Amino acid sequence: MRRYPFSALGICSTCVVLLAGCESTVAPVPPPPPAGNPALSFEITGPIRIDAEGTFNWNAYAFGGSGEYQYRWEVTRQSGTPLTRSVTGPYLSLLVTTADGDLQVSLSVSSGTESSGRSFNVRNCVGGCPVRR
Repeated sequence: MRRYPFSALGICSTCVVLLAGCESTVAPVPPPPPAGNPALSFEITGPIRIDAEGTFNWNAYAFGGSGEYQYRWEVTRQSGTPLTRSVTGPYLSLLVTTADGDLQVSLSVSSGTESSGRSFNVRNCVGGCPVRR
């Protein structure tokens, strides 16, 4: 029979076969805490192509950093009315129509002294989009 060093797991070695009624006197060792705060990052959910007029939502989920998160969304309509809209908070809700054309969406997130940003395009295909080859 092979023997394994179960003491590192906090299981007493005399009770390995039974695994019942055994109490270990060795407390489990917790993993070490991470060194410093993890770097600030975020993920965005929401559509990157819109095929019908309506209200669409994008959500941001921030991670890491050193405190409370601040969000700033910027939306620029590429055609139609050239409008830039600024929104604060982790959610963006926007009514999209045919006349809006494609959108450029940017998000900046900050936490403590860190900040991170990202931009992406949302293709407006309400009136139809040409097939790309």
